[in-house]
Amino acid sequence: MRTTAQALIFVFLLSLLCFSPSHLSAHPARRTSRTSDAAAQLRQEIDAMKQQLQQMQDKVRQQEETIQKLSSPQTPTPGVPTATTPREEQFKREVKEEIMRDIRPSLAAANKTFPSQFNPAIGFIIDTAGSYRDHERGNFEFRSGEIGISANIDPFTRGYAILNGTPDGTEVEEAAIVTTALPYNLTVKGGRFFSSFGRLSSFHDHDLPFVNRPIVLDRFVQGESRGDGVEVSYLAPLQQYLTLTAGMYNKIGAENARVNDTVPRDFSQFTYLGRAATFLNLNDNNSLDLGASYAYTPKVKIDQGGNRHLAGVDLTYRYTPLSQASYRGLIWGTEFLYNHENRPIGGFPEEGTTSDTPLHFKRRDAFGMYSYIEARLSRRFYPGFLFDYAQDIDRAHRPTFAYSPYLTIWASEFQRVRLQYTRLEEPGNHENQFFLQWTVVLGSHVHGFRDR
Repeated sequence: MRTTAQALIFVFLLSLLCFSPSHLSAHPARRTSRTSDAAAQLRQEIDAMKQQLQQMQDKVRQQEETIQKLSSPQTPTPGVPTATTPREEQFKREVKEEIMRDIRPSLAAANKTFPSQFNPAIGFIIDTAGSYRDHERGNFEFRSGEIGISANIDPFTRGYAILNGTPDGTEVEEAAIVTTALPYNLTVKGGRFFSSFGRLSSFHDHDLPFVNRPIVLDRFVQGESRGDGVEVSYLAPLQQYLTLTAGMYNKIGAENARVNDTVPRDFSQFTYLGRAATFLNLNDNNSLDLGASYAYTPKVKIDQGGNRHLAGVDLTYRYTPLSQASYRGLIWGTEFLYNHENRPIGGFPEEGTTSDTPLHFKRRDAFGMYSYIEARLSRRFYPGFLFDYAQDIDRAHRPTFAYSPYLTIWASEFQRVRLQYTRLEEPGNHENQFFLQWTVVLGSHVHGFRDR
């Protein structure tokens, strides 16, 4: 290394000496006036080069000595750690920093190879079904066409949006901002999103394990658990996984007509949520998801300003043998819900009707639950069974029962076909229902076909 550096510098100096006289001789008119100045400048440059050469030689000598010390075999004394000199540590640090400086531009270039990387991930879901009911007869149902957009905003936040089109119109189903770099294991979500109440309440319709949303969720939560508000999640620093969530919303429930999202209100009319969720790994093949949720509204105007309590407990058991690569197994999910609020005796009048009789309210308790089991026989075939039970919130009618065997066929990870039969037993309506659902995903989707 030292010989090569000296040779290069010698050739460079020789070139200067060779070309300088010819350059001066080519201009005889200027030679006399500038000879002394050029010679002095050349001597200064040669001295500076000699000094730089000496510094380079010293640095090369130090590096060679350090490399020789590091490469020379040493017999460590048993039980005594090998000492490292400060010079060796400094040399290692300098080498590491130099390597990082060299490869950092390459890494940055590799991360910016594809121009589409700077665009949001976009996907589209088509969910359609054919149905036949004893009383309503047959129908082809376009359930929804849903666009999902998701992207990182900066190193601290990401954003996503779900735009859903149905026969009833088009709406922004979700549009939220989520933090990604808060300290103390905190995450904040704000905007319009599905609140963390229960388990299947935060699933979109096409993500459910069966065709239709359980009856108890439609009655108690009133559809998907959509809310406009803010939510804070905390991952507890424990060996056991535990997340705690608190939220504040205008209301919970996509089809909740009691509250108008566009009307300002007192803080006592907001809905407040608390949830705790954990995961228990029983062994390599068996696991449990446990969760408890509680939503509280201090004042509900339509219920004469009374408060409302909605509580739920959910349990999901999974059997996933490791040798089957998650293509076989068993899932059993159950959720219990309890509602307590002021309700009018006999229920509210039907929409479109008027009555001069004032409504009389009474505190009502209502209970409901669903339970389903799904067997994964192979990569493509998932048979299952869903049981529904829900009391009437007004307690004006008898409970409703539903029994639904179903079969899910996965043509691929982006295409799914589902057959389902439902025997519905509710007051004034006892019928058989048949469904054929066909769902596909185009492109990327932020929540498509999820299990948890």
